[in-house]
Order: sequence, then structure tokens, then C-alpha cells
Amino acid sequence: MIASLRLGGAERQLSGLALLLHTQGHEVEVLTYREGNFYAGPLKAAGVRLTYIPHPGNESRLRDQIAEHLRAGGCEVLISYMVGANLKACGVKKRFPELKVIVSERNCVTSRKWLYTALRYYLYLPADMVVCNSYAQEALIRKYRPAFGKRLTTIPNFVDSNLFRPSGRPLGADGRINIVTTARLYDRKNATGLIRAAAEAGCDNLYFDWYGALSNDKYFGRCQELIRKLGMEDHIKLHPACDNVEEVYAEADAFCLPSFYEGTSNALAEALASGLPAVCSNVSDSPLYVSPGHNGLLFDPRKPRTFSDALRKFAALSPETLQEWGRNSRSVAEEKLSEETFIKRYQDLISSISGGKI
Repeated sequence: MIASLRLGGAERQLSGLALLLHTQGHEVEVLTYREGNFYAGPLKAAGVRLTYIPHPGNESRLRDQIAEHLRAGGCEVLISYMVGANLKACGVKKRFPELKVIVSERNCVTSRKWLYTALRYYLYLPADMVVCNSYAQEALIRKYRPAFGKRLTTIPNFVDSNLFRPSGRPLGADGRINIVTTARLYDRKNATGLIRAAAEAGCDNLYFDWYGALSNDKYFGRCQELIRKLGMEDHIKLHPACDNVEEVYAEADAFCLPSFYEGTSNALAEALASGLPAVCSNVSDSPLYVSPGHNGLLFDPRKPRTFSDALRKFAALSPETLQEWGRNSRSVAEEKLSEETFIKRYQDLISSISGGKI
């Protein structure tokens, strides 16, 4: 039996993994110690067992309860998502040593923030495998925690290619190029850099929509003020996050991700699967999915001139080129970010740590 711990901040990937493993014939159970999981319905509909273990208010006791539950159910592999669950899973491993534990590291940090996370990776050492969802994060962990050795690997997130798919509408057909960004509006994502670059580029046919703004946030206020100061009100709009993001991609002609650093971005994966060309920061894993002249353009987020130059080049693209790049983006998503690739990598990993018995 394979168990997944917990539903929380990474519901789509965790529940997706559980469903995929279930379809491959594995007995799967999802454990959660938090209420309010909006992916519970699809799991139950597919016949995946969902177990809620109420938090007793004591971390040690919670680990005891999880270990007891897994041992009684004959669980062989435990997969955890997110920091809190990962630390609990490593604690469960100490109580149930025969259990194979895979912790999934969903964060991407930079070397400047390493001191904040060094202890966490030390506490992950009991795990049988640590799976990163970005190659950039794997490289950083290897640099500072070489003790993981072969117990460290990368499995990028998958994208639902049925939900996120090309709309079929011609891109940039009327000469106007609508560029969308779907990301939380804060300084790491470099929204102010986008605003300045768009103003510097001065391209009348480029229009930007950013979804992920919090109207009561100070950074949102800074961005709005900068838009007004640079006279970009007609070209840049900031919107709250939305639940139907696939519809946002369907109305766009291109995607932009100007972050200072990223892992393997879910937003980028969704945009590529939706058949959108992309203009992105040349950081972390993004160059693995966006190739200049093939399906997009790259720039250095710390060199504003390269950003505005990339936007000028993008503004000059013909509708035919946008269409070609969009088709290439879809091909990249199908090749590198498919459910099939994702589940095969996890199945191979599970087989390797269990001696091929599962």
C-alpha cells in the first residue's frame, strides 16, 4: 500500500499523484491532518481512500498516530508533500523503520536564503528519497547536503493537458498581443520590473494582464502607483487570482514570467500546455522549457534593458510566428511535463526503493 501525506498547499500535484498511482493498480490512501481539502471529492469519486487524522495538539503524538495507522494498514511507502508533512514523515520513519519514505520538496530557494532552510534538509536525512520538483533546487541541495547522494532526485510537476490546452483561436491575429502572467503579485515575481520594461519598450501592441494581486497589499499599491507614474494604465491591468485560470490562458496570446528565481513553475507549465509562446526570466529551470526562437524569448531580470529588448522583439513577431511558437510550447509540455512522464518517474522511484516489490 502507498500512502500520501497530506492535502494542503500542493493539493493538485499530491491528489494527482494519488489518482495516477491508483489507476496503475496500486492501493493508495491519502492521509491528512488538516480539514477543508477541496480535492477530497475527486479522490473519493475515484475510489481513493481519504483518511483524516485529527491533530491531537502534540506533534510527537501525531507522529505516533500516523505510524500506528500506517503499520496497521500494511503501508509500504509513504510520500509526503510540503515542509510540515515532510518533517512529520521523517519522524514517522523513526517510529516505523521498515516504511519507505519519499519526501517531496516543493520549495525553490536561493543560496542567499540557504541558512533559513539548512536545518530542514538536515532533518530530511532519515528519508529514503528526497524528490525536488525543480532541477535548480536539486543542484542547490547537492551543493550544501552532499550526504543525500543517490537519495536525491528531481521529478518536475505535471500539467493536466486536457484542462490546459490550446484554445484554437489565432494568436495576435488583430495585431494586438495580450500577454498574461498568473502568479502571486510580490517582489520575487518582479512585477515592477515588468511594468518598467513595458514602459521602456514602448510597444503599442502589447497589453499585459497580471492575475494574482491582493488589493490590500503594499506591493500591489507600489505597482499601481508605478503604472500611473509611467502612464501605462491602458496597457497593464492587475487582477485578483482566479479559479478558472485555464480560461485566462485561452484568451491570451502569450505568457510572461519575469521572476528573479523560480523552480519548475506550475504557471509556466500550464501556459505552455495551453499553447502560448512565453517571454521569461533566464533563471532556474525556465530555460529547460523556453527556448529562444523556438517557443519564446528569455531575458535577465537583473538587467532591465534585456527585458525591454525582449518585449520589443516579441512585439515585432508576426501572427504566423506566434502560432508556430505556440505549437512548439504545447509540444514541450507534452514531452517534458506530461502525466505519463510524471507517473513513470514516480513508479520507477518506488520500485527502486522497494526492490521492485511494489
